[in-house]
Amino acid sequence: MTDSLQDLAQALIVAHDGGPPVGPVDPALVPADMSGVYALQDRIMAGIGPAGGWKILAGGEGEPICSPIPANRYFTDGAAIEARHHRFIIAEVEVAVLLGADLFGAPNRFEVEAAIASIHPALEMVGNPFADRDATPRNLQLGDLQSNGAVVVGPALSHDIRGALPELPVSLAYDGKVVKETAKGASWADIVAALVWLAPHAESRGLPLKAGQAIITGARIATPLGTAELIEGRLGDWGKVSARCSY
Repeated sequence: MTDSLQDLAQALIVAHDGGPPVGPVDPALVPADMSGVYALQDRIMAGIGPAGGWKILAGGEGEPICSPIPANRYFTDGAAIEARHHRFIIAEVEVAVLLGADLFGAPNRFEVEAAIASIHPALEMVGNPFADRDATPRNLQLGDLQSNGAVVVGPALSHDIRGALPELPVSLAYDGKVVKETAKGASWADIVAALVWLAPHAESRGLPLKAGQAIITGARIATPLGTAELIEGRLGDWGKVSARCSY
């Protein structure tokens, strides 16, 4: 059993990189609220290296929930990733934005829009570092960087996609077969509003939004991965992103 928050953070880092699964966890170390969730996230980031971006749910109700994502968990389109080693269990299709400028202070929506250099299709690979995920409290999973295992960022898309986002046809295919589709999601205004909130929050945690970071804005599709090797996410006719998983 882990004895301290630092031990827990290190155990989660190791488990996501092929080490032993985590569990059981002392109930005293389970975050009681979002402040505790973010404290655990910050410990993990301190132990794993710089942030390559963030994840945030755009268009949800109430205050957004977010997490930084380590730079070493970002991959480019077509990347080959060891799924079993990193304990991937779910693949998600997302819309990502790439920052072309830093965002400090409390930017307004116009400043946020000006800082966004490009829009991309992305895959988030959800990882499970826990010995018994079903028995793991939700706040502990949120503290584990919201279960992030990896992010694969596809090629930049036309900015014209912004108007199509609320009813954007999105599909996820495993080994050439479509396994799930949807046609609704966060709007461009939702995404910009999420970043307006995120910028001062990220800076307050010592992990400000910087040029070159990619921010994923919430799963449009999520489905169990199984042992699929070719993972493809498509944003209608606008573009796609893929990864190859090995087991």
